[in-house]
Amino acid sequence: MDNLFEFELAKGANILVNELALIQKNERVIITADTLCDSGVINAVAGAAHTAGAKVAVMWYPVPRGVGKDADQDISYQAIGEAIGASDVWLEFGYNWILYSTAQEIALERNPKLRHLNAVGLNREMFVRLIVKSNPKLQAEFQQKLTKMTKEAKKVRVTNPSGTDLEFENDPECPFYCELGICDHAGTAYLNGQICWFPKDKSTNGTLAFDGSINPPCGVVNSPVLMDIKDGFVTKVYGGSSAAKFGQWLAHFNDPLMYRMAHICYGCHPNAILTGVCVEDERVWGSTEWGMGYLPKADCPPDGVDALSHCDGITLNTSLWLDGVQVMENGEFVHPELKEMAEMLKKVRCAERNI
Repeated sequence: MDNLFEFELAKGANILVNELALIQKNERVIITADTLCDSGVINAVAGAAHTAGAKVAVMWYPVPRGVGKDADQDISYQAIGEAIGASDVWLEFGYNWILYSTAQEIALERNPKLRHLNAVGLNREMFVRLIVKSNPKLQAEFQQKLTKMTKEAKKVRVTNPSGTDLEFENDPECPFYCELGICDHAGTAYLNGQICWFPKDKSTNGTLAFDGSINPPCGVVNSPVLMDIKDGFVTKVYGGSSAAKFGQWLAHFNDPLMYRMAHICYGCHPNAILTGVCVEDERVWGSTEWGMGYLPKADCPPDGVDALSHCDGITLNTSLWLDGVQVMENGEFVHPELKEMAEMLKKVRCAERNI
């Protein structure tokens, strides 16, 4: 089915190149992809970049066994990093991402002004759901209001029906990322439908349940993966077979920093569905996404967190309070300043969900 969503894919590629990555004539653009990627997606984006007048190169590599620095063992990270660093814009599509890898560190040393659009694992169906059928203006208004509200809070509490019940403090020294997919300045940009921030070091305590997916190593979990967290570190992983798999994966690094809670994100894209692919799962409406392990210096100044890898887990149907004021209830945004916009976004979802 080489023509699956062919026309929609062409439209989405043009949106990504011209409205998100903002690629200009004669800019050097590199597209990275592993062999789990759909070549139709890569070719459509490369063609759109070429049409925009950019100087385009595509770099393919075998699927690494891990992500981040754990991918170093399987890729030519020096060569990949040098090629990325010699570019103005990096469009990353590899299913097992090299974000947070040594290749990225090499690239940033060579070109600190690199613009990086992270679209890892994005396939044709996701292009339609997340880009073509997005309402960027309303999405931006909603996310900017939610970001401001969250940034002003000092304490956060999160629960969900699968057993999550934890609290943490916000860190005013760390950045807040209201992700709108706009790659207009140096650093990494992500597709809209997500807001990322970083709990104050050692402030997270309680129980966290991943009941959506964990990437890596599980994809969609078959039962909730429960974790006890004390002073920002996971002290116990328990549950069913997915919990056993996740616990073994964390342990095989023999790295205490892999148990460190790194970030939390709101999932707020009305079209995102749980697929097992991180780029979509972390945008599922009403979820929170939690990162563990590695963080670059930009995200956790001044030194970053030099863990051996990084993973992201999804907590569905989240309830969340900011300084005691409820913002989310079982996966719905209920705060008076958000509720009307949330309902409008959901109407867009209901009208356009079937693709």
